[in-house]
Amino acid sequence: MKTATQRHALALAGLCLLTVYGCGGGGGGNDPIAPVTPAASKLEGTAATGAALANASVSITDTTSTAPCEQTTITTSALGSYSCTLKAGRTAPFFIVVTDPTGNTPAMVSVQTTTPAAGANLTVNVTPLTTAILAQLSPDGNPLSIVSSKTVDAVKLDAVVGNVLAQLAPVLTAIGAPANYNPFTTSITAATANNTGNTADLVLDVVRVVVNPATGGLALTTIDNPTPIPMATATTPGTVVAAPTQGVTTLSQASQIAAQAFTACFAVPTAQRVLTKNIAIAPSAGGPTVTSVAPACEDIVSSTKNAGGIEFLQNGYNAGQIFYGLLTSDTMTGAQFSVPEIMAYFAGDPLAVSGTPASRDRAVINIRFLDANGNPGNAIRVAARIPGSSSPARNTEWWLVGNQQPVDVSLSSQVRRVEQLNPAVTLASRPNRISTFQTGINFNFNAKGPGSTSGTGGLDLLQLARVSGPGLPGNGAVGSGLVYVRSTTGAQTSMDLYNKTGSLTVGSQCGNGVTTNCPNIWFARTQGTSGTAATSLEVNQNNAVWAQATDGFTPAAVVKGAVYKVELFYGATITAAGGARALHTYNKVLLTDMVQATQAVNLPWNSPGSQTLAALDPNGSLTAAQTNLVVDWLQNPSAQQVGSVNVITDNATGSFGPGKSVARGALSVTIDNMTVPSFVATTAPAMRTFLFGYRMLDGSIKTAGYQYN
Repeated sequence: MKTATQRHALALAGLCLLTVYGCGGGGGGNDPIAPVTPAASKLEGTAATGAALANASVSITDTTSTAPCEQTTITTSALGSYSCTLKAGRTAPFFIVVTDPTGNTPAMVSVQTTTPAAGANLTVNVTPLTTAILAQLSPDGNPLSIVSSKTVDAVKLDAVVGNVLAQLAPVLTAIGAPANYNPFTTSITAATANNTGNTADLVLDVVRVVVNPATGGLALTTIDNPTPIPMATATTPGTVVAAPTQGVTTLSQASQIAAQAFTACFAVPTAQRVLTKNIAIAPSAGGPTVTSVAPACEDIVSSTKNAGGIEFLQNGYNAGQIFYGLLTSDTMTGAQFSVPEIMAYFAGDPLAVSGTPASRDRAVINIRFLDANGNPGNAIRVAARIPGSSSPARNTEWWLVGNQQPVDVSLSSQVRRVEQLNPAVTLASRPNRISTFQTGINFNFNAKGPGSTSGTGGLDLLQLARVSGPGLPGNGAVGSGLVYVRSTTGAQTSMDLYNKTGSLTVGSQCGNGVTTNCPNIWFARTQGTSGTAATSLEVNQNNAVWAQATDGFTPAAVVKGAVYKVELFYGATITAAGGARALHTYNKVLLTDMVQATQAVNLPWNSPGSQTLAALDPNGSLTAAQTNLVVDWLQNPSAQQVGSVNVITDNATGSFGPGKSVARGALSVTIDNMTVPSFVATTAPAMRTFLFGYRMLDGSIKTAGYQYN
């Protein structure tokens, strides 16, 4: 803080600077000098998880009960930056909490223990690393407890930071981080589509904070080495984290180049972006495709026509097929792409033959965007590092190549909210129809998509699929796992659960041979969706798609990064399954952790709208059969958008479940050309259900079902 004398001297100096503009040498010496108000000090920084966390709410508090910032609300910019002009007299510590508006990132926390001098700006970044460091200081391991207590031990904080930086020293050296790098105070230039970022941002791309499944404590990993290293504390230095491979250090820059390339491509209007397309391709061959594009879009993915030299292929789809919906959408013209998130990394095998897929570094990246209307979307794809493929025009060896797998198979964690609107249904009366949160996993084998047929004339059909690995029955042992069978319903694309034993000959579709549409495995459910019932587990339902005590599941092993073996069997008939051949065998990776059923109540959910509720009203005007039904919902600003809606009716004649995709940003959709059988409120098992599928940006599945039966 400047003294009064210093301020007076500065004011005089300022007056003398005016001499050349007519300030005389005499006659003005007795003029009073206006007092100089000290310049306001600021807290500023960046919220980032690797890519910038844009449009996020920032809450700043100090030890008083009132906000220390002049601004009434603070939101991060498109670059993830924020600024707080401090009110006069406010002193450290200052606590910062950043909340992701999409709900995809948990609240992040940071702290500044120094009061900035008058007119000075102090940097306070908010990242997963700052959040984890504060968690190490909290008695209960919750960084928000530090914020609530309004106290922080600066000496212990410095000790944790020092120990963590010592752990990360090899990583920081490998990526060229500043010698004095500090996760709290080193200015971050966050990566965006128009900004390449800096090495402080690269730290967030490479280093991950995880929960050690063995201990429940915080741990550090790098994207090429998922082995958790216990995170240092104020008193425990911790083990050093090994430096990442060369491929890792170049991947962040490549991700930024990809974002810039996508933005440039989609700046071109649709008619000029898509030059030719073929809509006559059958679903079993991948469906419609874009066959030629504008020059701005040509080198986004690898092909034999560019320096990448590898034809893109992901789950059986070529580049023109898998990007068809985005390329041909008018609402994507002018879309802005953020730098892709690096979801998983796989180092090439140094013993593999050079040039083979196994020899290349690969990464799963999440390409996120905002369309022309500001609605979010994403595409998860696989990139590979192809040595010698860079050029002055494209300064990276990383290319989008896809997973190079020929069949449409996906693996996702999932969480579902089920709301039973019939007040007569209770846990005691109908335990399998109650409101509940449930969590599980989805294996989607597309029996009508690319790779679903083989042999002469495509008569050799995909009949059975077996998946094995961590947490599933047999835990990956040969011949164990879950088996799925081609559905007997002609219109259904997904395969149905056949058994949990791994047998290719003994099983029953959906466990009873009668019902269909059962691709899910559910691990756990709660007793309800409110109060203590939302955090109390209920015994699972007694049917095939629910994990039973005798099945051999280990849900704790089903975690992000778990690798599962998929075997695909083709044959003429199901009865010949014993002799079916495993035409394809490859691995799939789980990209997200499961949300525990007891934690689902904390997720943001949208609410059903008036028209949806009217269709579920047993005494309303829509109880008769319907051919067109409007389904609507209320958007929670913190929740993801709805991406699909299914209408499901169960009654004495069976089930009916038409569905429809929802345009980005829409709040209603009309399910048309259908017949929804009427239901009677007092007669079981008549039931109507509206299943809302959320547009998730991380590869997971989140659904909400509202029903009356």
